[in-house]
Amino acid sequence: MAAEAESPGSEVKQAAGAGVLLVVAGGVAGILNLLFNVVVARGGGVGAYGAIGPLLMLGTVAGLLATGLGFGVARAAALAPKSPQHLVQMAFRAVLPWVLPTLILAVLAVPIARFLHLSSPIPVLIVTLLAAVSVGGAAVSGLLIGLRRFRVIASLMIGSAILRLGLGFLLGRGGGAVDGSILASIIPVLGSMLLGLTILLLWRRSSDGAEGADRPGEPEGGGHTGFVGALIAGGLWTVWGVPVLIARHALGSTGAGDFAASQLLAGGIIWVTAPVVTAFYPTIVRHRNTSPIVIGAIGTLGIALLGLVALTTVGPVLIERIYGGHFSGSRGLLLVLAMSASATACATFACWAALARKRAMRLTLAFLGLALLLEVAWDGLVGNTETILAAGPLLALALSGGTVGACALITRRRGSKVAPEAFGQPSVGDLPSQVRSDA
Repeated sequence: MAAEAESPGSEVKQAAGAGVLLVVAGGVAGILNLLFNVVVARGGGVGAYGAIGPLLMLGTVAGLLATGLGFGVARAAALAPKSPQHLVQMAFRAVLPWVLPTLILAVLAVPIARFLHLSSPIPVLIVTLLAAVSVGGAAVSGLLIGLRRFRVIASLMIGSAILRLGLGFLLGRGGGAVDGSILASIIPVLGSMLLGLTILLLWRRSSDGAEGADRPGEPEGGGHTGFVGALIAGGLWTVWGVPVLIARHALGSTGAGDFAASQLLAGGIIWVTAPVVTAFYPTIVRHRNTSPIVIGAIGTLGIALLGLVALTTVGPVLIERIYGGHFSGSRGLLLVLAMSASATACATFACWAALARKRAMRLTLAFLGLALLLEVAWDGLVGNTETILAAGPLLALALSGGTVGACALITRRRGSKVAPEAFGQPSVGDLPSQVRSDA
């Protein structure tokens, strides 16, 4: 018999504990992934890493489209979990159609290779494979999130990072560093997907989350939510990733390598805050209580600010020590990148919380669309220095958020004033004071 749904307060406490677990696991995985980048940077050299950085960013953005699909699956699993076999079928039905759009990278392989000054389109084609594998992995990770299997998620995070680092030593060196580093990123994603799928199929349905909490009656599936989630994930990480692509085109190989190293280090702020929304997402879906949103937002902001301070304090030394003497990063550049990363982290939590509640979706997409347009315009028109490129995400997100928020507020106020008159009724302002007080 299905167990009773847990109270919102109990789930918030569990989400907070899971957040701590996932932040620690994410921190460990982040360090291991940083070491992976150090290995391939040292093994390939600053020129090769100037190409590896944007290629991995392309794979990350494409993979994060799949992450959005995974959050759609997570929402469906959190609301109405059934047998593991049923959930797996539902998840793959929702995400597999998205393998085809990843082939856009393959179609554009030649022009992308020319833009990045690559001698061959083969690395771009390998990135296409990484994107396709990430779509399948999103189905499994979405189910694990929705069913709140946070210990499994933490184990897979760390295990895949260890495997990637080991493969980086084997494949990310010498003349084949560019291709090898991307292959070293594909294998752990595939391994995590297969292992997570095996665990899901063998794991008996437990009592936690056996019922849909206080959000009953919503349709099963996650296809539409996953589509919106894909747009959100792609928009957020494209805003963050555009500068490193432009840097490869505008700054030359050495400047692009230095910028990629600094941007990767600053991106740790985004990675280390991402587990917070993973931990709170099922609870935000299942309950109308605002406390998980407030607590999660505070946690995200606090971790981001701590990361900003740490990065600007020790970042320049870290770049020289771990990447090698051929790389350099100024404190000013790292400060601006850290501010952009913090803004991206906060925007990420806000967007996923909106998706979990299925509220303000149009405003969320308008916010991201305008931010992307502003980012591209900024980088394309004035993005000829490292600092200007680094400031792009911060300015784009801040200006877009302010613009969309102001427009929404103005529209809401106008609607509240016009609505009574539209039905032939006096507005509240036209009523006698006694009637207004009674209302």
